[in-house]
Amino acid sequence: MTRILVTGATGCSGKGVLHYLLSHGYTDLTGLVRKIPDDSFSDVKYIQGDITNKGTLTKMFKEEQFESIWHLAGAVHPHTKKELFHKINVEGTQNVLEAAIEADVKSFLYTSSIAVYGKIEENPISEEHRIKPLGNYAKSKVESEYIIKTLSEDVGIKGGIARLPTVLGKDDRHFYPIVGKLVNANLFPILGNPDHNFSIIHPYDIGRALESIQKSNSSKIDSFNAISCDVSLKKMILDIEMHLKGKNRFKYYVPYPIVYFGAWLVEMFTHIFTPRKDPLFNREYAQLIGKECTMSIDKLKRLGYTPLMNQEKIFQDMIYPDPVPVPLSKVELISKLQ
Repeated sequence: MTRILVTGATGCSGKGVLHYLLSHGYTDLTGLVRKIPDDSFSDVKYIQGDITNKGTLTKMFKEEQFESIWHLAGAVHPHTKKELFHKINVEGTQNVLEAAIEADVKSFLYTSSIAVYGKIEENPISEEHRIKPLGNYAKSKVESEYIIKTLSEDVGIKGGIARLPTVLGKDDRHFYPIVGKLVNANLFPILGNPDHNFSIIHPYDIGRALESIQKSNSSKIDSFNAISCDVSLKKMILDIEMHLKGKNRFKYYVPYPIVYFGAWLVEMFTHIFTPRKDPLFNREYAQLIGKECTMSIDKLKRLGYTPLMNQEKIFQDMIYPDPVPVPLSKVELISKLQ
């Protein structure tokens, strides 16, 4: 079984990916973390490290002899300082990849973002959509993708890039903690068209997507959209309300042009008063939750990828304290029954 290192192993995505790998029989797993977690997996080896320190990474990779690096670590929060997005997401990614190359690691997998597409011009979004990032986070992801594809082509390392939408699941630190509080206080309106959908992904499906890319064993690193399902913002808000308050309140709606213009105003004032930081709400987020914004995964499906998680399971994992078990695919379920 492949010896895998998962960076960002204590984050929402990293923990879910490790859970997925463990449930599918992977035994030689290591998590790179900034701090050893209290709620660690007993079957995972944790190593404390920093992706901005290339020397430490190179030494550790050579000692551990990993076969594959799954790079999930990165700065995500929108109010991160501009220079940290570059230092962590761009320079950090280059450090991890160069250390992997020097240690003769065979494959490198990376999680990027739907944010690289910028202003959405088609639905569902395919990988051929033009790349025009809007914010510092998105720009750092585009730079990282370019570095990965350029360096890997020079040395022949295999792998791929998964472009992800909003990640929802256990230990989510961005969506539910904020939206839940606003919904509970009756302060979260339905943004844009009430019936529009947007794509989301659960960490289990991030693991499944990366596994599908790795198993394809392609000699060229390519980018793939990955999702669990498309969801309605209205239904999600109704479900959260019902869970928190036991009833649904009167809905009020904010048209998408107002949402987008409001995001632009937030960006402008942030640029004026705190130019070193990204705004807490910007045009990317306005698009993701205020209008139809779904992703095509036909390209990834051709590698054998099928999502495991649907909206109901993701909601349960996000809301309730006990994690949802990793589901079996139809093929895995039939095989187990036989």
